[in-house]
Amino acid sequence: MTPGAWQELKKAAFLEIYGDCFEHSPHFAARLYDLGPFSDWAEVDRAVRSVVFQAPQPEQEALIQAHPRLGEQNPMSALSSQEQRRSGLASLDPERAAELQQLTRTYEEKFGFPFVLCVHGKQTEDILESVRERLNQTQEAEFQRALEEICCIALQRLKARSAVTRS
Repeated sequence: MTPGAWQELKKAAFLEIYGDCFEHSPHFAARLYDLGPFSDWAEVDRAVRSVVFQAPQPEQEALIQAHPRLGEQNPMSALSSQEQRRSGLASLDPERAAELQQLTRTYEEKFGFPFVLCVHGKQTEDILESVRERLNQTQEAEFQRALEEICCIALQRLKARSAVTRS
């Protein structure tokens, strides 16, 4: 299904298909629907960024907090589980798993929210290096970066779901 065909769906049907593309936050998907119709993925990308970056800060904070810790087996959405499995995080050797847990916990202690990264197309070493680099950033820079990563995640999920959904 193309973004242009989304408007053919009633809002409830859209949310049934795409509501989970924003981690445990279907109200962001509802806002995205309201910004349509979209003619292409560039418009969707701009709209995703709009709904995320124009949300009130408490909603942004809740959206970041909704994301699971990378590499941990805590409860997470089916989409997060698939993404982490594809990037190799679900099958880390014990040493790498411990390193990732230590880095992400240090990150969370420093910034007060989980490390968020769009893992699509990334391998374990890329992910570890990203955590290490981002630990050196400021609170504000990391808050903004987490929102950027959420936009990337949502867009990837929307595209993936659209590829398998038939109008």
